[in-house]
Amino acid sequence: MSNLTKILYFKTAIGPEILTICQCTTHQFIYPSPINQTINYILEKHQRSHKVQLGQSKRILKIKKLVPIYIDYQTTIFPVKPQRSPIQYYINACTINGLKSKGSSTIIYFDNGTFITVDAPYIFIYKKWQESLTLSHLLS
Repeated sequence: MSNLTKILYFKTAIGPEILTICQCTTHQFIYPSPINQTINYILEKHQRSHKVQLGQSKRILKIKKLVPIYIDYQTTIFPVKPQRSPIQYYINACTINGLKSKGSSTIIYFDNGTFITVDAPYIFIYKKWQESLTLSHLLS
């Protein structure tokens, strides 16, 4: 990824195959693997370990569930749904420009005008966003 291209979010694709969609600022990747394997691959590309990053985040933020993952200075992702959920999202907190509540869902706006609607309460997304930004600033 260049400095102009940032990861916005990861999302599991709905369909007969297990796919992961990686939305970036200028394009979209589709990985032919589950979301956890895709995140492990991205972490390995940045010479990081999933287990070590989770442990570090849990220790710093003092939380145990839905823990953000620090990848690099411009990418800190947080999960929106539990791991057993059929549709999972990992959102890059560093690229969020704003949030908007829409009923029981939340619309997340990103740098380039892209947005995604997730089925999660506004206050939950806001809290995870702030936790992720805190982690990003502490580890950068």
